[in-house]
Amino acid sequence: MKKSIALLLVMILGVSLFAGCGGSGDVLKGTWQGTYEDGDATWIFDGNGKCKLTTVFLDKKPGTYTIASETEVDINIEGWDAPITYSYTINGSKLALTANDPYSPNYELTKK
Repeated sequence: MKKSIALLLVMILGVSLFAGCGGSGDVLKGTWQGTYEDGDATWIFDGNGKCKLTTVFLDKKPGTYTIASETEVDINIEGWDAPITYSYTINGSKLALTANDPYSPNYELTKK
């Protein structure tokens, strides 16, 4: 009986630990508004690899993203020739997306 209770407690503890690690852990999740070289921009990251970009040229254009590391994200918006890798930094409610190539825009955003 004691072994059964001990085993049950260990199983409950194990499940609790894994459940605590659950959350999406997606630091980009949410709506971010700000500017880039052509004006205002809004990025929406859903926490599950899908995003939308709104600018003066795009209206909630859908896309996908993959967080490649603690400092880089690969983003592919519908209609782009290829995914773009951005370095990102988050400071409180501020997000900076800096393109890793000289031809793509950079974004300075605030979480909404």
